[in-house]
Amino acid sequence: MATRNSLSSYEVSIIKALISTKDYSNQEIAGLVNRSRGAAATDVSSGRISNIKNNEIKKYVGIAAASKSDLSYFLAPKTPISAVGFDPFSDAELATIIRVKPTSTNQLDITETDRIECKKSVNIPMKTLAAFANNKGGYFVFGVENKTWEVHGIDATKFAELDFNKLNQNILSSLGVGLEIQKQVLDIAGRKVGILYVAPAHTKPVIMSQSGDGFSQGQIYFRYPGEDRLITQADLQRLIEDRIRQLSETVLSKHITNILKFGIENSAVLDLNTGLVDGKAGNFVIDPKLLPTLSFIKEGEFVDKSGSPTLKLIGEVTPSTVLVTTPQKLTELYPYSYRDLSKRVKDLLPSATDNIITRIIHERKLKQNEKLSVYNFRNKRQEDQYKKSNFLTVQTPSIYNDDAVAYIVNAISNSE
Repeated sequence: MATRNSLSSYEVSIIKALISTKDYSNQEIAGLVNRSRGAAATDVSSGRISNIKNNEIKKYVGIAAASKSDLSYFLAPKTPISAVGFDPFSDAELATIIRVKPTSTNQLDITETDRIECKKSVNIPMKTLAAFANNKGGYFVFGVENKTWEVHGIDATKFAELDFNKLNQNILSSLGVGLEIQKQVLDIAGRKVGILYVAPAHTKPVIMSQSGDGFSQGQIYFRYPGEDRLITQADLQRLIEDRIRQLSETVLSKHITNILKFGIENSAVLDLNTGLVDGKAGNFVIDPKLLPTLSFIKEGEFVDKSGSPTLKLIGEVTPSTVLVTTPQKLTELYPYSYRDLSKRVKDLLPSATDNIITRIIHERKLKQNEKLSVYNFRNKRQEDQYKKSNFLTVQTPSIYNDDAVAYIVNAISNSE
């Protein structure tokens, strides 16, 4: 495990390769190395890069610079397994992961990284699976002894018969999600080695759903160089922000799909601040006095808050300037009960509690914000009564959408 006062041979070789390019400052090199170290406490300073550049640390002097292919792999972003054209077992990919030492016929030329876990026998720990899935994926290499990297080999027939159905059941039981996994047998130094590739999870973070060997329910593990350990606050925050961004991009993609479906010439954008509806065919303005009495939800459907206000349109209006869509059921737009909402928030942020979630809902008035929540009236009479007098029966539940989930997760994260 790397610490502030030590660097692995692999890290030193990468640093020397970066120095040799003369394209990076000491500070930039330190930043590139630190991004895989996990915690700020283990960060390498630019002064340490200067020490290595000037051969001032005796134990690092004999370490050669990484090859061009190793440096390219270190610098390149990794593509997920589900991406078109990516093959985790391609010759090019395996050449950067598994190499035989030039000076030995039965020892791999690898080191502890955040993408490889070597095991002498076929043993697949759930904690490591979760850690790989929460980072950028990784490889189990079976038949290779950890630390020494000596190739012992495995029974290829038994590995080929590995029961994926049973493995998937164990994964679902321990992690509560499904993961993309592939396997292959390689011939290295005349021995058979089993390779199991774990892809990054589609939805992160992956949370341990029950206690087991070396882990407890609710814990989140992340793969750091040479080890699986509990995720740091910074990495967890990044996963949450990435997930919120993905949710936002999904919503945006949905709107773009509708625009393409109906045609740009038949679509328009509504500015909720000014009331301006602007499209290719022209524009018009909704009377600003009317805006506070209206609420706008997904798919351009207008939801009346009180009574039946009439839209007063200022300017010339062409029918093709307004995007009209088929109304959706309220439960499709707001699919979560409070219990569903609470579970979704806790899945994303294990530190959340019902008390915290309830407090945010009340203090931030989420129930009154129709972008996040609406009342699910049991009948038209209850709805009409609420519109006339704001009287709400205690039996009337609120339902929530994905934006409410993201809002609460963000509010809790910012308060921690």
